[in-house]
Amino acid sequence: MKIPVISCALLLTFGFECSAQSLADFARRERERQKGLHSSLVVVNGATTGTSASSPAPAGPVKAPQPPAKNTLTSGPLDNQGHDEKYWRTQFEKARAAVKKSEDNVQLLDLKVKEMNTQLLRQSDIYNREYRLGPEIAESQQQLDDARKQVDEAKKKLADLEDDLRHAGGPPGWAR
Repeated sequence: MKIPVISCALLLTFGFECSAQSLADFARRERERQKGLHSSLVVVNGATTGTSASSPAPAGPVKAPQPPAKNTLTSGPLDNQGHDEKYWRTQFEKARAAVKKSEDNVQLLDLKVKEMNTQLLRQSDIYNREYRLGPEIAESQQQLDDARKQVDEAKKKLADLEDDLRHAGGPPGWAR
């Protein structure tokens, strides 16, 4: 019983003495560590030379390191073609607006054709039915067919834009 108590006391005594560090030693080590951190890089004729704060700077022209050229209008990542998220979002917004406008035009023309067909069936005089409404219905039907082609083209442009974004390496979230 005496041996474990004595050995614990010896361990505690030596542990405190070995780990004790004076404030002066700690401050000295901290100053040395900070000197190593505050070293500077000097660029002389395109070559980088590392010097510490205590050594003098070399004689000759000193060039400050320049940050890489960056487009100041963009903030954030760029794709392979140099376009940023703002560019792609505006392109997709324009393409979606064109699709919506074309689809709205198709709906209007479709309603117009349906209304003319209803008017043709309701009208009793033969002259207005055959000579006036017939050509108007044919013209409206042609406009409707053209508008449907425009919708298909607008949707194809939107799909092509998505492919362009994918090929440019941009994130798919930019298409939203």
